Amino acid sequence: DGRSINERPPTRLREIRVMASERIEAAKRTVSDITEQMGYECVGIEISNARAGAVLRIYIDSPDGIGHFDCEKVSRAVSECFDNADREGAPFFGGEYSIEVSSPGIERPLFTEEHYARHIGREASVSMKSGCKTTGVIISCDNGFVTLNCDCKDVSLPFGDIKKGNLVNKNIKTEKSKSSKY
Repeated sequence: DGRSINERPPTRLREIRVMASERIEAAKRTVSDITEQMGYECVGIEISNARAGAVLRIYIDSPDGIGHFDCEKVSRAVSECFDNADREGAPFFGGEYSIEVSSPGIERPLFTEEHYARHIGREASVSMKSGCKTTGVIISCDNGFVTLNCDCKDVSLPFGDIKKGNLVNKNIKTEKSKSSKY
């Protein structure tokens, strides 16, 4: 059949994973398009699995800030689009799902290199795919690397190796640590 001995035939599980990955990427593109057409910045999208089905978390922002009404409006628009896709036999998720829409908050998640660049000078907490975690001040973001100043030492992190990052609000941390001492 033209395959080398070391080449494995495609498996059904691999095909299913590819299809699921493609559906997830399509869902993210669709959500981003919807939010931006409504005049919001789609800061990021997280999809996780829960016992009751997929959870789609959408973070939106705007120059005027985000209120409850904004979140509700985006949630309804995304839900309507996904419900239509389900009815047409082209679901984004293979089962139940829920949608959560919120502002990114004071300790906003950092999803893109642009997010890191936009917040140079701010403190961030970064988790790497390897499991390592670090916190430091963002001093640059270019050429595929995010550089943090951690305890007076610059650490360059390959952006592709970052699993998750978010801004750190020292006031929140200070309040938490104060309350935990007593």
